[in-house]
Order: sequence, then structure tokens, then C-alpha cells
Amino acid sequence: MFLNNSEMNHLILIKDAVKKDFVYTELLNLCKTIQPNLQEPNFSFTYAACILASRNKIQDAMQLFKLNKEDTFCSIMYTYLEDYGVFEPDGKVFKSAAPYDIYSRTEFFQIHQARAIQNTIKILENIPPPDSESPATIIDIGPGNGSLIAKIVNEIASVHQFNSIRLVFVDPFEDMLKTASEYCKENIEVQTEIITICCKIQEITTEQVELIKQNTPVWFINAALSIHHMPWEQKIPMLKQLRTFSPHLVLTEVDWNHDLPEKDSPELIFSVAKSYGIFCKDIFKLPVSEKDKKLCLYLFPISEAINIIKQDRLNRIDFHTPITEWKKIAKEAGYSTDKAMPTYVVDDKPFAFTMGFQDKAANIR
Repeated sequence: MFLNNSEMNHLILIKDAVKKDFVYTELLNLCKTIQPNLQEPNFSFTYAACILASRNKIQDAMQLFKLNKEDTFCSIMYTYLEDYGVFEPDGKVFKSAAPYDIYSRTEFFQIHQARAIQNTIKILENIPPPDSESPATIIDIGPGNGSLIAKIVNEIASVHQFNSIRLVFVDPFEDMLKTASEYCKENIEVQTEIITICCKIQEITTEQVELIKQNTPVWFINAALSIHHMPWEQKIPMLKQLRTFSPHLVLTEVDWNHDLPEKDSPELIFSVAKSYGIFCKDIFKLPVSEKDKKLCLYLFPISEAINIIKQDRLNRIDFHTPITEWKKIAKEAGYSTDKAMPTYVVDDKPFAFTMGFQDKAANIR
């Protein structure tokens, strides 16, 4: 899901043409001229359509999306613009748990979650629970509907033979915290205490930090698809804060390039179109009503994609970071990293992965 330099240089011609207000026919001809220079020729239409849509030239954008409607991302974008008439996100992602519950039925989620659990167990093989009379604490940042951490706890409880655990959930939405807590209470097989903290992890308050420190020792921190909601420059101090809670962090993320590339750049829009296209295709396959498919698509991947495309870099809500960049960020924050283990593979490359972070100062391993 990365372009080479030659492709980017050709696509920048489209970006410049849009800035110069080329009329639609001129822009269309330019897209056709550039097609032979791309590994995915029709991406020239997708790229131009996204830039036009972000400038509210909706009708021109729809015509270009329509030229590539066999592509899942373009097809759903065309339908979205047809339904709404504007290139704006449809509400806050995950303010309600309903879209997540639908998404959790996808093939991607099922495969990704199963392998994330396997990878987490492997990372924890040589990291037993702290030797303490009180239950060990696991911090879960962005617990989703609770199913991932519940399955992890059930697996590691049998491996490490403990009969009680304390979970600290950190999430900015009360509905998600409630959903995750209820799921875990019903599905975790050992005695479980749950503490919820409603905030973005990068905005955690002094009082909330103290609440966590009152519930030590923290065995490890689990961050699954949850700490990409901040740019590079915020990820480093956030990780430094997490190191004060526990020397062990299990990161599960997607290998997407949505942090450092600037608005309208070919590499940003290519990564958005490819990654969210794969995401959307799995949702289309679900045996649910068309209404539920649109609920999930519009309030989750499409709202995220539109925000990333439309906003200047620091105003995005998502900053997905490739594996190579996560390693650099971890080093800056004082961590060593394990080898990234894929949870989902596309074209023989990681689409999503799990990676262990260890506090270098603690001399772990």
C-alpha cells in the first residue's frame, strides 16, 4: 500500500491541476494521460476525485469516482456522496458501539483478533504476572466491545494459573466503556474487577494517573487499534507516560501510512483508498441488512477516511503509522521492540500486526 517515487511524481501533476482549477474535461484527460505510469492505472481517477471532494466539488468528484466504481472504495464513496451530497464525516466514530459490533463480525476482524490473541500470548510467555498478593492489573486502551481483552485474559489465566484480575479500561466514550465492561463481566472466566477511565489516553489527568497508580502492579498495557488517534509528536510523550505505569506494552495496529504524509499527497490518499477499501469490502460481505451495512460503513471506515483526506495533518482524527515508524517512535520513547508479528496479510505484506514494547531502562530480556 505504498507508491514509488515515479508514481508520486506523476500524480502530483493532478494535484497541481486541481489547484489551478482545471475544468473537468482537462482534468479527466490528464488522469487518462497518467494512467499508464501507475501500477494501478485507475487510481488516477480516485486521486483526482478525492482532492476534488475535499474541495467540495462534489459533482466532478462523483463523476471520477464513477469511472472507477469496480473499486470498493470508489463505489462506496460515490454512494456516500449520492446519499449525503457533502464530503463530511457522518458523526463521531464509535460514539455508539453499534458500528463496532457490526464490524466485529467481519472476516478481517475475526482473523485479526484470533492472531492478535496468539501473538499477545507469545509476547507474554516470558513475562509472568507480577509477584503480588493483590490481583495483577492490565490496562486496556480502547477496549472496543471487550471481546479481545476478554479472550486474552481467559487464555493467559490458564497459562499463568491466576484466579483473579483487575482491568483498567481507558476510552473517551462512555458507551464503549459500558459495552466492554458488560461483555467482560459476562465472559471472563476468572474473578474480574473493572475500573473505567473516560478520556483520551493522551489527555489523561493527574487524578486519573493517580487512580491507575493506586491499582498497581500493572502487568502490561494492551493497546489494540487504539493509539493511532494522535500524531507522531504526541505519540512519544504518550508512550513515555505509559512507561511509568508498566514496562510492558503490547501494541496491535494496522500498517497504514496516515500520519506523516501531508493533505492531498499521493501517498496519503493511496494508503487511505487501499486500506479502507479492503476494510469496506469485508463489511459488504456480511450477512446483515443494507441498513446495517451503511450504518457501519458510514459511521466507521468512511467517516474516518473522509476526515483523513479532508483535514490538514494536525486536525485528523486518525494517524495510522507504519511498522517502521512505530519502531522509531518506540525508540524515542525509551522502548525496545520485538519483531512485528502479522495478524492479517494482504499481498504477502502485513496489513495489521502485533508488536511487544519493553522499557529499555528496566533491562527486560
